[in-house]
Amino acid sequence: MLKISNYNHFQTWENGYIIAYNARSGAVGLMTADNYALYQKIAEKLSNGGNPGMTPEEQTLINQLSYGSFVYSDDIDEIEGLRFQHNLARYDSSELGLTIAPTMACNMACEYCYEDNKKGRMSATVIESIIDFIEKRAKRLKKLEISWYGGEPLLAIDIIDDLTRSFLDLAEEYKFEYTVSMISNGYLLNKENVDRLRDLKVSGVQITLDGPARFHNQKRPLKNGKPSFETIIENLKYASTKIGVGIRVNVDKSFTNEIIGELLDELDKAGLRQTIGVYFGLLEPATSACANISENCYENSDFSKVEIDYYKILLEKGFRIDKLPSPTVTFCMAQSISSFLIDPDGELYRCFNYAGDKAKSMGNIRDEINYRHANFMHLFRFEPFNDNTCLVCNLLPVCGGGCPSRRADRDLDKEKLCDSWKHNLQPMLEIIARSRQQLAQAAKKE
Repeated sequence: MLKISNYNHFQTWENGYIIAYNARSGAVGLMTADNYALYQKIAEKLSNGGNPGMTPEEQTLINQLSYGSFVYSDDIDEIEGLRFQHNLARYDSSELGLTIAPTMACNMACEYCYEDNKKGRMSATVIESIIDFIEKRAKRLKKLEISWYGGEPLLAIDIIDDLTRSFLDLAEEYKFEYTVSMISNGYLLNKENVDRLRDLKVSGVQITLDGPARFHNQKRPLKNGKPSFETIIENLKYASTKIGVGIRVNVDKSFTNEIIGELLDELDKAGLRQTIGVYFGLLEPATSACANISENCYENSDFSKVEIDYYKILLEKGFRIDKLPSPTVTFCMAQSISSFLIDPDGELYRCFNYAGDKAKSMGNIRDEINYRHANFMHLFRFEPFNDNTCLVCNLLPVCGGGCPSRRADRDLDKEKLCDSWKHNLQPMLEIIARSRQQLAQAAKKE
């Protein structure tokens, strides 16, 4: 017996086509109006129970729908399957994810930054403790995933170099996969450092641009007060040809469609339209250090509305759209026993927003992991499958209950806890489909 998935979404599109999307599998396809009408007949038959007979035409469509899990065998319980995969990921020790901040120092003075002029570099003792931490787990590892963070990690590229050499040696000895990325402000991402990062196996870097030059230089100046935008753009011209570059644009209420368009024009003029990805990040007052910006911040539901407009501008200006409603088994590191953020002192954290705040540390890399620590359980205890609203949501596989920190640390209404996909899936599906259409047409011309 077959069932219709609870996670099917259908969006009317151009020329009578229907965009079909399944949130459990992530499958996306186009249906003709005739096929969608046939799907509705199939759904009606299956909803009546029993063992409905299917016409050859219906059976052919069912076979196609099964590939994307739009229909599925009733010996599978969708919720139980999702719960199992979620718990498997939460307690999996074969993959280790470490976000490492070799320094919390930064060369910028962003108005909303939580780092509060923190200084310091990782000591040799902490470096050895990180290597020892990984080596103790190496025999059972299938994958080690590293993300360099800060502060500005490139201020301590020598430490990154030292740690990476040891990580690569361990990967070779114990035969596990090694992947690495970086979050940087981009000011020090010059040719020399890019070539060095490639040698250190860094495959991608996330850079933040807070609008066009005139906005960015106001929001993200250097510590000495000088502008940073122009140098970052020059750096990206080379960096984007050697490693993957994603541009995060932190959005608050000061942004307009015109400002986003101005930024994209500047990126296009620099020759970056084809070589980078751009996405929009919600700027939140996540810590006491950035509470001064709270009045200028969107709540998630409001952000999702302006996000649609900004992606339309991306589409109109010919930039590729990388944002996809992809299924995920866990929302972030906070939901896994094998993911940690490590600061320069070796303190362990469960969220990017907590980095450097010793009161929110769950212990130190030099010590045994205490999974009963209050700061571990603070975020880990949330499971979307224990939330009745999440259980019946047809975007549960994508949202995963949303950000654990937003739930635990801010007194928000339930509707404000959901990921932006909850509020803008339908228009975003159309934008993504048009983006894929543009890419296909461009490929044909080449």
